[in-house]
Amino acid sequence: MVVGMKSLNFKKKYRESIERGEKIATLRMGIKNFREDEMVRVVAGGKEIGRARIVKVRNLKWNEISNEDAMLEGMKDKGELEKELKNIYGKFDNDEVFTQIVFTMMGDKDDRGKKV
Repeated sequence: MVVGMKSLNFKKKYRESIERGEKIATLRMGIKNFREDEMVRVVAGGKEIGRARIVKVRNLKWNEISNEDAMLEGMKDKGELEKELKNIYGKFDNDEVFTQIVFTMMGDKDDRGKKV
């Protein structure tokens, strides 16, 4: 494990969709400190499943989030995404700011190309 490397933590139920490449983004409430090209650990259900490179980071209000953004999350539409986010964060309004983190899994190698 690389000391100081940030993690993206997910519920266990998202592990397979992340591994299949269906879920390639996550929305986090508030402004989060992630940068494009940053390497992160990906953890699902408390178990590290690999490393990912951050491809894109955007701060969006809820009313700016589209069905396409929901599909990056592995959801069928924004309504399904809203239900899931309210389950995690509770109520929020259209002006709530989220950080969208788009990532690509790096397989079984770390950021220096060494097998993990």
